[in-house]
Amino acid sequence: MDNSKQQNQSRFLIAAVLSMAVLFGWQFFFAPKPPPTNNANTAQVANTATNTAPAPQVQTTPQPQTETAATTPDDTPNRQITVKSPLYQVKLDSKGALATSWILVKNASNGRRDVALWADGSTDQNKIPLEVILQDNPNREYPFRLVTGDPNLDALLNNRNYQVSAESDVNIEGNAAKQIDFTLKSGDVEVVKSFVFHADSYLTDLQIKATRAGQPIANAKLLIGTAIGDQNIKHHNYYLVEPEGIGYVNNTTDRHVASAVFKESKDTEGSLSVPGELDWAGVGDTYFAMAAIPAQKTSGLEYRGTKLEKDVEPFYDGIISWVTRSQKTKITQHRLTAYVPVNLDGSTTQIYTGTKDYFTLSDYEKKLPGKNIGELINYSWYSWLRWIQKPVAQFLLICLDAIFSVVGNFGLAIITFTLIFYSFFFPIRWWQSKQFKKAQANAPKMQEIQAKIKDLQKKGVPMDDPRMRQLQMEQLKLTKDALPIAGCLPMLFQIPLFVAFYTAITIGMDFRQTSFLWLPDLSLADPFHILEFLFAGSMAVSMVLTPTTPAITDEQKAQQKMMMYFMPVMMLWVMWGYPAGLLLYWFFGNIVSFAQQTIINRMNKTNPPPKEEIVDTVPKNAKKVKPKLSTS
Repeated sequence: MDNSKQQNQSRFLIAAVLSMAVLFGWQFFFAPKPPPTNNANTAQVANTATNTAPAPQVQTTPQPQTETAATTPDDTPNRQITVKSPLYQVKLDSKGALATSWILVKNASNGRRDVALWADGSTDQNKIPLEVILQDNPNREYPFRLVTGDPNLDALLNNRNYQVSAESDVNIEGNAAKQIDFTLKSGDVEVVKSFVFHADSYLTDLQIKATRAGQPIANAKLLIGTAIGDQNIKHHNYYLVEPEGIGYVNNTTDRHVASAVFKESKDTEGSLSVPGELDWAGVGDTYFAMAAIPAQKTSGLEYRGTKLEKDVEPFYDGIISWVTRSQKTKITQHRLTAYVPVNLDGSTTQIYTGTKDYFTLSDYEKKLPGKNIGELINYSWYSWLRWIQKPVAQFLLICLDAIFSVVGNFGLAIITFTLIFYSFFFPIRWWQSKQFKKAQANAPKMQEIQAKIKDLQKKGVPMDDPRMRQLQMEQLKLTKDALPIAGCLPMLFQIPLFVAFYTAITIGMDFRQTSFLWLPDLSLADPFHILEFLFAGSMAVSMVLTPTTPAITDEQKAQQKMMMYFMPVMMLWVMWGYPAGLLLYWFFGNIVSFAQQTIINRMNKTNPPPKEEIVDTVPKNAKKVKPKLSTS
């Protein structure tokens, strides 16, 4: 499915701004442009120029030896080695010294509870192991393949069986570590791949020393992929994004959706070169990633991908298909692999294979100083928005985690946070309501003044006429006495919170597969779509109860009436399929608003004017009124 998180964040921003417009009384039309991508053609030329420089050496005398070695029978038996730790379970294949399976067992970070990890679609009765390496992989594009630009040498490095130092499967516990060496000798080519697994860390140390004729093999790239992520996801969408390319290049975050490597929509294969100095790069989906961190900065990062059509179980991809009962049975998959430049001189390349949890990556930021590994998390596709969205989302995650430690459920934590947040703005909301009451009380006078102005305009009276100025001054005074614009402050403060809350819900590991009431997963849509309709209904009621600027003209009244009916329906369409955690926040926020508005209406209730009463004698304190002379 050719959907990306970038499109979804645009969709969410539109939803947030439109909802605020209803509450304010004016509309914003918000359409951010997608971030510019690198010029693949220019980058490819630069990368080709870098890689083709040593090409004459490849074509010299070592080439025939490499061909002979590649065609020599492989007499080394194949072996499968399994490494088990409390955090992960890895299967290594001696053919190419590759990782063919990597199962994440739990998410662990310092000072917080450990959370067991299961694949998408798991239930309490059926727990599915979380595999992050693609198993349907006929081309064996498994992690840790080596590419040098020499096809014969690549075949030797990746298709031969290596000698393995471990005699059996390995179990490591506590803070123990285990090194496993894979050795290959063929002709004048010698390769040693050494893996060091740590029981208490998602980091794996990989040392590769590869020589030919005694010289280190140059221009090598280490493959990370293909399509690293939760392999049990049946079809990706806005929230369960397809595995994307992510790196830290030229001291900034460099991110590419899987579809970006294809220049034309009809292409089934594509590539994208990324120029610049590389700190690390890898591939990951919404919640999980694998990244290679070379010992020194390198250059020549490249992403390659394949595209294919795949049959899936029928599903609804939106509200239109749900209403029309039209299901999709085919999807388009984009499988992305990162080609990370590394040095084959025995230096250590660290491999991070784990969650993209904020708290977990905060720990690894300390273990990997200066690497900015926390940028694996996609806080936003827009740099102009990321500077505010990132800290606010992190603050929300910390607050919700603190509330969870008290209430014990993240659904309750969201509701509790919503109650606290809305209570904070109660005084401003009260003042806002008083201002609207004043505006509504002045509405008849405003209509009278406007009618007088129109009558004078029809008579040809200029705007600088003293009578016109006097009416305008009266109109200005009424507006000044009841100015409702400041009442928008609560809504303005909530715009960045809405966007950041969306980010927190979609990236927070704590919400993934967390149930609440009838909702099986707060990070995904309500499977019964009850929450979407509750949200739309609560929005309609909120629009009825919330005071608005009084409509003076018939046109304004018609617009308010149209918005009252149209916006809930539109927001139902926009918010369809949004994460349940976000809709829970918004729905309960409307409930809190109802309660607050009821209290405010009682507090601001105006006393009815005294009725006229006929008396025999005039009270002593009665105000004398001069009789009006008849003009007839």
